[in-house]
This record gives sequence, structure tokens and C-alpha cells, in this order.
Amino acid sequence: MLKNNGLNKSDKLKSIVRIENIFDEGKSFWVFPFSVCYTINSKYDTDKSKMMISVSKHYFKHAVDRNRLKRLTREAFRLKRQNIIQLANSKGIFFSIAFIYKCRQVCDFNTISKAMDEIMNRMGEIISLS
Repeated sequence: MLKNNGLNKSDKLKSIVRIENIFDEGKSFWVFPFSVCYTINSKYDTDKSKMMISVSKHYFKHAVDRNRLKRLTREAFRLKRQNIIQLANSKGIFFSIAFIYKCRQVCDFNTISKAMDEIMNRMGEIISLS
């Protein structure tokens, strides 16, 4: 049974080729506390828009902190993604996006949610121009 509003396994970016493509050929921008890298793909390159989250072990030695930040980021993305995915599907394009957490301290959910709002607004502008 599929979740109505959840993140499925198919929403996560796992392909090494697509991940390398994001960092080699993709574009990026900065919204505190994230560095966001993305690529826009045509309909024939892929089948779905996907995302990944990275939190550095250099900044957060404890896995508990890294996992918490990933959970908060996934939840913020899940809540904000609907409009951007509908826009991308209507234009017949798909995107791959990587969220790299760059802050040295654990931010609360409100900070991450506000950052995700800004990221989704920017991605909406980028997709509408594509």
C-alpha cells in the first residue's frame, strides 16, 4: 500500500551515475544551512524526480545527530515538495536534487523548514524557466 504523502524508496537518489552527474555537471546554490546541487533531466533520461541528503561526519561525529538532521530534512522536503513535483511533471521534466547540510550545529525543524521553503521557491523558478 502506497502512502499518500510519504517518501517512497523510489523517491531517494541511489544511482552512483546520477549522483556523480549531480556533482560533475549539475548546478548549485546556497540556502542556510544547505548547499543544494541539482540537475534537470529530460523525460527520456529518467523516470522520476529524486533526492538525497548528506550530512558530514566531519561536523557531526555522532550518528544520532547526523540521523536526526536527515530525518528533519526529509520531513521538510516531504511537506514542501508537492508543488514543485507537479510543476516539473506538467513541463515533462524531472530533477535530481542533493541537500548537503553545511552548518556545524544542529538546527531545529523551523530553521530547516524555512530553508526548504526558500529552496523549493528557487527550484520552482528554475524549473519554470527550463
